[in-house]
Amino acid sequence: MYFSKEGGWEESRYVFLEGNRIPEFLSSGSKNIYQIGELGFGTGLNFFVTLAFWYNLPNPPPIHFYSLEGFPLPIEILQSLNLSFPGKPLWTEILLGDYEKAFERWEKNPMDRIWKTETLHPQSKNIFTLELLFGDVLDCLDYFPSVDFWYLDGFSPKKNPMMWSEETLTKIKTHSHVGTRLATFTAAGFIRRNLEGLGFQIQKQKGFGKKREMLTGVFL
Repeated sequence: MYFSKEGGWEESRYVFLEGNRIPEFLSSGSKNIYQIGELGFGTGLNFFVTLAFWYNLPNPPPIHFYSLEGFPLPIEILQSLNLSFPGKPLWTEILLGDYEKAFERWEKNPMDRIWKTETLHPQSKNIFTLELLFGDVLDCLDYFPSVDFWYLDGFSPKKNPMMWSEETLTKIKTHSHVGTRLATFTAAGFIRRNLEGLGFQIQKQKGFGKKREMLTGVFL
């Protein structure tokens, strides 16, 4: 299962939007544009949750959402997201078609890895940009800018060790600045210690629902 049918939308919002204090920052007007970096696009749930929140604000700043995916999911699984969360703004036929074309281009040419799509805000006319990179996490992170918020959402460290490796976390530091925030479902002790060793101040917080703990942090 790539997402939780029971409260998955609310869980994503709790962990990544609220865990990173994004509602607070978007309403502060302190920056002209915000950059989000995600490790693990999966079904796109975190992207859609963030986009829906942004879309319903009266006058949000532009957002550039960078994500990566080494194992793109088939269209059938992406469509299942719509069935699990009826009434939410998720995959349209046009968006699915664009994703599939980008996936096919990457399969033919591994260097042609970027899929980009934009959404115009109905009031502010600002743009929410998704830039999804297909491929290995270490290769894809080289394309990321310095981001303001990290969504560390790969599978658990046991299932996907490369996503949580020292090399990956070091690249996360490289693409962070003072004040960059991060949030993740995992509360693994070695992840916390490694992030602290790289200059992040890490806090344990209550996890969503039955999950006991999660981690949030800020780069100092």
